[in-house]
Amino acid sequence: MPAAAVVADVLAKTGEAAKSGPLWAAVVLVLCVACYFLFKSMSRHLKNVRQNFPAESAEPAEPATSAPEREPDRTDQA
Repeated sequence: MPAAAVVADVLAKTGEAAKSGPLWAAVVLVLCVACYFLFKSMSRHLKNVRQNFPAESAEPAEPATSAPEREPDRTDQA
């Protein structure tokens, strides 16, 4: 049975039979395939991030010093 005939048959049905069928199975299948490629791509990107992330050094990093506080600008006041 050609795909166009299956789609036409599904669209012609009414009631409970129209809620499920080959059309919705195809939609779910397409979404599953899209998710597979999305996860595959994200895994590849995360591998690159792990490789490019700097390795932890043996000695601890020095604590960051806080920046000196600035006084607020006086340009906004009239």
